[in-house]
Amino acid sequence: MAVSLFSFSTPNNSYVYDRGTNSLLSALTKDEFLACRRVETGEETEDDWKILNRLTEAGYLKESRLKTIRHSSTSYMRHQLESRIKQLTIQVTRDCNLRCSYCAYSGKYNNQRQHESITMPLELMLKCIDFAMARSHGLKEVIIAFYGGEPLLGINKIKSCVEHIKNKYRGRKVRYSMTTNGTIFDDDTITFLAENDFLINISFDGPRELHNLNRVFENGEGSYDIIMKNVKYIKEKYPDFYRKISFLTTIAPGVDLACVDHFYTAETVLAENYANVNTLTSFSSKEDIYYGDEFSITSNFQYMKVLLAEIGLYSNEKVSKLFKSRLGTLALLQRHLSKTMLTETAHPGGPCLPGIDRPFVDVYGNILPCERVSEDSNANRIGHIDTGFDLDKVESVLNVGKLTEEECLKCWNFINCGLCIAACDGEEELTRESRLRYCDGAKFDTYSNLRTICMLTENGYDFKTQTFKKVRTAPDNPHSSCNNATEADKRDLKQQLLTAINTIVPLTDYNKDDYIFSNAYPLSSTDMVYLIIQLSKDLAFTITDDFIDAMEMCTFCEFEALLAKYSK
Repeated sequence: MAVSLFSFSTPNNSYVYDRGTNSLLSALTKDEFLACRRVETGEETEDDWKILNRLTEAGYLKESRLKTIRHSSTSYMRHQLESRIKQLTIQVTRDCNLRCSYCAYSGKYNNQRQHESITMPLELMLKCIDFAMARSHGLKEVIIAFYGGEPLLGINKIKSCVEHIKNKYRGRKVRYSMTTNGTIFDDDTITFLAENDFLINISFDGPRELHNLNRVFENGEGSYDIIMKNVKYIKEKYPDFYRKISFLTTIAPGVDLACVDHFYTAETVLAENYANVNTLTSFSSKEDIYYGDEFSITSNFQYMKVLLAEIGLYSNEKVSKLFKSRLGTLALLQRHLSKTMLTETAHPGGPCLPGIDRPFVDVYGNILPCERVSEDSNANRIGHIDTGFDLDKVESVLNVGKLTEEECLKCWNFINCGLCIAACDGEEELTRESRLRYCDGAKFDTYSNLRTICMLTENGYDFKTQTFKKVRTAPDNPHSSCNNATEADKRDLKQQLLTAINTIVPLTDYNKDDYIFSNAYPLSSTDMVYLIIQLSKDLAFTITDDFIDAMEMCTFCEFEALLAKYSK
């Protein structure tokens, strides 16, 4: 019987993800869990199905009904394209006044354009507006976004577009957004953006010395000072508009993430604004992109604090706002569990609705699924403003999972897969080989998020109310390290720490001089939350902010000393 499962354990419990019902099963006996594992590997026996009778009677672990990959929106895609475009992004120009070292248009990516002094003619921009408005009448509002290069190089054309909408589409609700490098602001531009309620996202990579490493003008001069001057001016003169501005910081390999995080925490001018952190994509990169230990240490430590705060073990006001946005991914996954059921015909998760969710129009009028895919790849072009959508191309992009149908039909991550066409781009066509290259990573992301959801839930977190009820300070589990450790172990902090770690991830030993969040050890942020809760019981100490703060950049040796200090 073809049943697609994925089993995993936490220190507190054993879980089975059942693809057929998109459910996470938790109240399992040991025999049921082991039987599920044999089903997962195709080694089950008739006795296993007898053991699992309780679950099958409840509607779980049924033979997969999935037979064919075809997106459910395929049959009514034409109607959607004619009336339900949610957002249209217009490439105002391919030019930019900065030459950021990591830019997608820097020449460091295959199959991607470079900076060009080409702008979209106003006539074409207005045609894009009319195109979007004519194809969004089925919605209450539509978003028009302006993109570059640097879109503010074409501010006069943007003003003309907004004026065109006001004159021609009175009564229609239109919102505007823009991503900018923040270097081109004057009173006239700010007033225009504020009066028309633009949503502005400014790229800002942290303190001067780090921001100026990568975000420079054509002459090599850093852009920090002019951005900070503009930001302070807007905050002082246009406070209501400023509160709506968000910031995006991109961390390149070698950049001190801890320093960037401190900047966004300590810099008062940014205190009230939403900020997010981004890393470089490996898709089509000409060079390997590798983030070393320092990045992993800071990233894991900051995310650990976010998770601890959600279950009441760390002060929420001390959590990094750069990392708190990750909770949205967890909430979305948790909300969709048990609500998405597979039928005979379905499509893996991942692709947006091309041409509907956020189509992007380049300076030549070519339509692409979004602004994040290669503009020079023919595989990504799904139409042209003059001729409309190429329905065959749209259907091909929508059903990109057909490329790997054999693997996807059997995959436990079918529903929650995050791969879109950016992972399949073969320049002239979408390719199976490219998609499969990123398959394991997509599965690991889902597994990691499921495990974190389980950890939060086990410790009293309620996703519906986004509050915690109570915190379990350690597993009520006969395999607890506290129950297994001898009195001698309890006096030996290294042994006690190692015993606790081994209840979470298999780790035979550690080097006392290595960092606890090092890439050398498989200890994720979620693992560290489990570990801290476990040790707080084993060593009888109270988890405090001071204890957590002292863990950053701790070696194992220093962590032992920290445990000794707090367990006295």
